Amino acid sequence: MAIIPQETVQEILDATDIVELIQGYFPLKRAGTNFLAICPFHNEKSPSFNINPQRQIFHCFGCQAGGDAIKFLMMYDNLSFPEAAKKLAGQVGVVVREEVLDPKEEARQRGRSDILRLQKAAADWFHRLLFKSPAAQEARDYLKSRGLTMETSRRWQFGYAPAEQKPFIDWARSEGFTIPQLVEGGLAKWREESAPHKGAYSFFRHRLMFPVNNDFGEPIAFSGRILSKDQGGGKYVNSPETVLFNKSKTFFGLDKSKRAILKAKQAIVCEGQIDIISIFESGIENVVAGLGTALTADHAKILKRHTEEVVLCYDSDTAGLNAASKAFRILAPTGMLVRLALLPEGEDPDSFIRKQGIEALREILETAPEFFDFQIDRRGGRLNQGSLRDRLNFARDLSADIALIEDKMMQDSLISRVTIRLGVGEDDIRKLVRDAVAAKARTEKAQFKRESVIQRRQLETGSRPTGAGKEQPGEATDPAAPVVPVEITNRSIRLLCRGLLIDAEIRDEITVLPVPDYFRNLTETEVLTRIWQAKFDPASPASVNAFVGQLAPPEQQCVSRLLSDESARVTPELARDCLTALRKQSIQRQISVTKAQLGAPELPENEVTRLSKVLLDLRELLNEC
Repeated sequence: MAIIPQETVQEILDATDIVELIQGYFPLKRAGTNFLAICPFHNEKSPSFNINPQRQIFHCFGCQAGGDAIKFLMMYDNLSFPEAAKKLAGQVGVVVREEVLDPKEEARQRGRSDILRLQKAAADWFHRLLFKSPAAQEARDYLKSRGLTMETSRRWQFGYAPAEQKPFIDWARSEGFTIPQLVEGGLAKWREESAPHKGAYSFFRHRLMFPVNNDFGEPIAFSGRILSKDQGGGKYVNSPETVLFNKSKTFFGLDKSKRAILKAKQAIVCEGQIDIISIFESGIENVVAGLGTALTADHAKILKRHTEEVVLCYDSDTAGLNAASKAFRILAPTGMLVRLALLPEGEDPDSFIRKQGIEALREILETAPEFFDFQIDRRGGRLNQGSLRDRLNFARDLSADIALIEDKMMQDSLISRVTIRLGVGEDDIRKLVRDAVAAKARTEKAQFKRESVIQRRQLETGSRPTGAGKEQPGEATDPAAPVVPVEITNRSIRLLCRGLLIDAEIRDEITVLPVPDYFRNLTETEVLTRIWQAKFDPASPASVNAFVGQLAPPEQQCVSRLLSDESARVTPELARDCLTALRKQSIQRQISVTKAQLGAPELPENEVTRLSKVLLDLRELLNEC
């Protein structure tokens, strides 16, 4: 496995200002010597996300997420350790030199790197064909009919996949890519899954190609649009999921629009690639699109990291409205404000811009009503004169949506709006909301129990639960996955850990001696032992954080809490007192064990004599402490 040496990690962290890094993603508020923000990793109303510039760490006192600048990028941008470290190194100008250890892991990482190289090479090849191949004339004509210039095509790296598969396969082989690599990268499919010897065929044929990029702007997949009405397959076909690409966690265009989203404090979500490109190229850049799938919880997390407000710009037909309702139910629990921008029937953003101009679309987007206002306007008007039963049934539907809003003031405002607009009793609405909240809580509790059972079974069978185990630099784990936390309840151990982490004088005095043998008689000393035996400089936050980055995720989380706990100042005298207290606890534990052994039935007389002497010696040791 290729890993980044700890010295290089320390160099990267030394050159990074964590406050400046995180401020590039969302605003921070100064709180004394630290900075606060609403945590991007869980839903909260009051800021509990704390950034300590002295220690160069972040810690959320709500969800317990924490770590250094590299860990932040891993969680925020969903990157592996090497990806996050290299991204940060590129920003601060540090050259990364990797060490190679495990051949199997190195091969796996090299395979991932080869697939990424394949996607980039294919994007370049498709792009050249679009501009130069006579076979791509239909694709060029289509772009012209949609008002998309060649300059736009260059910026978004449009391409053309030929109708015949032989040119693509021949090109791939000439570049050194194998058929299995093409299949693994989603650019080819086996003719028969169970019989690879029968060959493969190219996945995209006679399609306008749109590269799907990762956060670095590198192609990781493709979306291909049909060019002929009689073509088989869907209007848009996306790459199958690969080691690089998961459509439920990917937005088309986010690599280009994320800065504009942060600046506008709003994300516009539309449905098609042409729509987002048309909007973006017309000057409204805070726009993204899904990839042929409904919005997912992962999509919502990505948007939440960038903004507090989403405008859904979907088709105004029944399917579009249903998709908007489903999207609201995914987005609302995150606390984001959801608006709905409706275009005239039969129009999509691209066609509307070409007919009415970008300013007309801008006005629709800027005046987009909140989701609830739209719902009430759409159905409520027809129900005002209807039966109370019809109005209550509609109120029940709205109440289920209101229950998704955790902000109490917002809930009260919505209840008042529904009461007035529908002419139903406020108590009735409140009861419906309470019932919906209770049902939601029961569902979440049941889901939590199921997940707990699965995790317990994994632990009992020895299999590795999600997020657990030691995370080596270079390991491709989910950085945002939940971890089984390490808890240290022993105050003396907590204080001693903190002292060894942050105070050079304490560390020099304490660790000059080996780890005490009596630690073996105590619980919760594993993290303390690692800190004791490690090589780092407490005076250098980068050195400390580089050490922490080598720990398993549960231990990283534990140490992050220790570093963020400023409730007690640890002095050399207090550290010595902690060691004395731990020695006493160890002796007391041995005394308890010896007493229990003495109480065993039918104990031989010589064993009673021996244990009695051990007990006497232990009591003398305790008195000497």
